[in-house]
Amino acid sequence: MLQFLIKLDCWIERILRWFSIGCMVMLAVVLTGVVFVRFVPIANLSWSDEAIEWAFAWMVFMGAAALWRRNEHFCVDALSCKLGQLRSGLLHSLLVGVLSLSFFVIFTYYGYLLTISANDRSPILEWPRPLWYASMPIAGVIMTGYCIQSIIKMALQIFAPGKLSGQPVLDRDQ
Repeated sequence: MLQFLIKLDCWIERILRWFSIGCMVMLAVVLTGVVFVRFVPIANLSWSDEAIEWAFAWMVFMGAAALWRRNEHFCVDALSCKLGQLRSGLLHSLLVGVLSLSFFVIFTYYGYLLTISANDRSPILEWPRPLWYASMPIAGVIMTGYCIQSIIKMALQIFAPGKLSGQPVLDRDQ
């Protein structure tokens, strides 16, 4: 089971990163095309606004999930750095993790409500609006999962420091 979770984690990371990169490339190509067509009017790119909105929404939320997975997101860590690996520092990190988890659960819930309540279509491409909003609950579920993993790891460091000893946190056979 552990090997499956490790492989799943690797695939999730690849998908998040490459999907975010693909959205960024799409943004660059479409925006370059819009600027070019503005100076050389050879085509009508009225659909570009909708494609840009879609790519930007997915890039932001999938990119945020990828950053959260690797703990590379922006954070104010003055207090965490000051406390370091002391027990109070680990407790502070655990508290931040629990607060983050609360936020992600609420974010995912309301993102899901927004997604299922959207019933209109985009005016030019006729895409269903939930395609834009679905990025929020999907990213929220991913970030919630990684937040739970982080909380478990911190709790083990605080309350069972000898249990980790270089073993993966998800190992159930210990």
